Amino acid sequence: MFQFSPTRGLAKLFRKVPLRAVLIVPFVLQIIFVVGLTGYLSHLNGQDAVRDLVGQLEQQVGDRVVQKLGDYLKAPQLVTQINADAVRLGFLDLEDIPTLERHFQSQFWQFNDLQNSLRYGEERQAEPSTCPSPPPSKLTYIALASETGNYIDLGYNPSGNLETTILDRRRDNITRIWQVNPWGRRTNFLDTVPDYNPRNRPWYQRAAQTGAMVWVDPYLLLPYNDWIISVDRPIYSQQGDLIGVADATLSLSGVSEFLRHLKVGNTGQVFILQPNGKKPDGSIAKDAKGNPIAQLIGSSKNESLCQPASQDLDVLQSKDPLTRATALHLQKIFGSFSSINSTNSRQIPDLWMGSNRRFVRTFPFPGELRSEFQGLNWLVVVVVPQEDFMAQINENTQNTALLCLLALGVAIAIGTSINRWITRSIRQLSHAAKALAQGDWDRQVLIHTPKELGTLSDAFNHMRHQLRQSHQQLEQYSQGLEQKNEQLETLEAELRRQLNLFLHAVSHDLRNPVIGTSLVLSNLKNQPGDDLKLPRRVLDRMAESNQHQLDLINSLIDTHAAEIWGISLQIQPVRLSEVVRGAIADLQPILDKEQANLDDRISADLPLIDADALQISRVYQNLIANALKHNPSGLSLTLAAHLEGDRLRCTVTDNGVGIHPNQCDKLFDPYFRGEQKPKSVGLGLGLYLCQQIIQAHDGEIGVESQLGEGTTFWFTLPLNKVTD
Repeated sequence: MFQFSPTRGLAKLFRKVPLRAVLIVPFVLQIIFVVGLTGYLSHLNGQDAVRDLVGQLEQQVGDRVVQKLGDYLKAPQLVTQINADAVRLGFLDLEDIPTLERHFQSQFWQFNDLQNSLRYGEERQAEPSTCPSPPPSKLTYIALASETGNYIDLGYNPSGNLETTILDRRRDNITRIWQVNPWGRRTNFLDTVPDYNPRNRPWYQRAAQTGAMVWVDPYLLLPYNDWIISVDRPIYSQQGDLIGVADATLSLSGVSEFLRHLKVGNTGQVFILQPNGKKPDGSIAKDAKGNPIAQLIGSSKNESLCQPASQDLDVLQSKDPLTRATALHLQKIFGSFSSINSTNSRQIPDLWMGSNRRFVRTFPFPGELRSEFQGLNWLVVVVVPQEDFMAQINENTQNTALLCLLALGVAIAIGTSINRWITRSIRQLSHAAKALAQGDWDRQVLIHTPKELGTLSDAFNHMRHQLRQSHQQLEQYSQGLEQKNEQLETLEAELRRQLNLFLHAVSHDLRNPVIGTSLVLSNLKNQPGDDLKLPRRVLDRMAESNQHQLDLINSLIDTHAAEIWGISLQIQPVRLSEVVRGAIADLQPILDKEQANLDDRISADLPLIDADALQISRVYQNLIANALKHNPSGLSLTLAAHLEGDRLRCTVTDNGVGIHPNQCDKLFDPYFRGEQKPKSVGLGLGLYLCQQIIQAHDGEIGVESQLGEGTTFWFTLPLNKVTD
């Protein structure tokens, strides 16, 4: 039964189509696809360009806002520092109220503009307002309070007039308020405040508790409903006792004024909020559900921040739609505004208001400057609409589409004329492919006709080159495996050699004493009767042999523990002379037996060292015992130590038979025993353990010796860091 095959039918159809058509039609289709893709990618690139441009603009605006805030907030910090230093250095006395009043009158106008203040007063009298703008000043109030209860301030009162408040405990306990003129002179007595104690105020207590300069959260200043913030710095006497607090406040309306003059695109805006807003009484402001609100500090839109004292500046209740929508968008993403930080602020999804796209970016303030503005936690939000940048992008997209259509027409025309070149190049490539199929791997294809076929020929040549390189790499890998095999075999041989050395040492040094003890016991067993007689010299020899076996076993255990778990140290400051005296006392019976002369030259005036006294004592005992063991009786030993940089260099010197220089480098190897050891019955582990202990102290150990000239063992120990 005949079955229709689409592939066979398509092949039959193309047999009737000329090669020129086969080349041109797909070529034209490719051009159309490339043109369309180019236009699409151009559109995407335009979007990316917008995103990049917006990001740069947001970063620039954010940096400017942060810089402006930093500059704006440094003035009150400087005032508190000047006043605190003046009191601490004795230029101002917190008990001398008249001098403080004159000082405030001069200082207030050093940071504020007197002429602007006069114009402000005239304008406010000419046009009264329920929500007047704040006085044009860098400082709203400056104040000083003492631990004795004295208090004085100067600044704008809630009505926008200059006033001074004074509490002089030397006179009475009544706080008096006077209105002052722009030159700081009292004009009218306004009111008294009985039982006022500045030490009970939150700003005083927080500065005293913090012990450093701290910002108090913003609060609403009536009657012109302007939000202000204060910075407070504790003042300490030369004995470290708290004697008072310096205070300065300023208006945040200057920040809003700066934001209103800041251009962000055509319709973009900037606003500042505090994640956990405060009420005028200092408590956390919450919404109807009991959740903390974010307080609006300032906005670049002409949105009035005047609110009745009973209302909070909840950013979610802002009258500006974009500000309100952005705040809701941030709350939906992060859950709470306090969760936004410098890390996740760069990952905020775009805000969509209908079909309009908004780019949102936040900048925590003070951020990296937190140490300079302790107590502040603000968030600068920058919002940029997409349509501010899309007009030029859309125009560029249209131009790109026209150019693509023009390129398509030119490509079709040129494609018809170059089909012969393509056909010739295809034949050349076909011949090269047949040669490759026959095993000719060295034959190159050189095509200088259209780029596509040139790329194909380059790929063909690259593939041939890669195959050759792969073969070479396989050979190199094989050689590398062989080298690894040889290294493993060498390592295995070394391990076997170490094992043979260990078994030889054990069989030689443990087996012989056991055999001797066994022979003595056999002789005793052959004696008749129940009461056996054993000469004391035989008993002493058996005890010495058993002690030797125990020492050998302990050496093996210590070596094994050091190799498995390392040397355990109890580091503490110790005096080397005391450690050495203890080590010598333990070895005194052996020294007497060997008729050795030991000269201890280690001074008690040497600095302390950081070391484990027990382990260092073991090092000295091993080195001294090693010298006694491998030299004849009557040996002279000298112990010395001296400073060498930040370490103590210790030496143990004898006048014995010496060691051949060829053996010096191997002395610290485990199970190594030299050729000239007339009394040696050990495993060769003592010096190895000494090396492990000194290296655990971050020190070095070595030996210097010549045959017939004695031996010097040296090692270094770290000095105590405190005395160093």
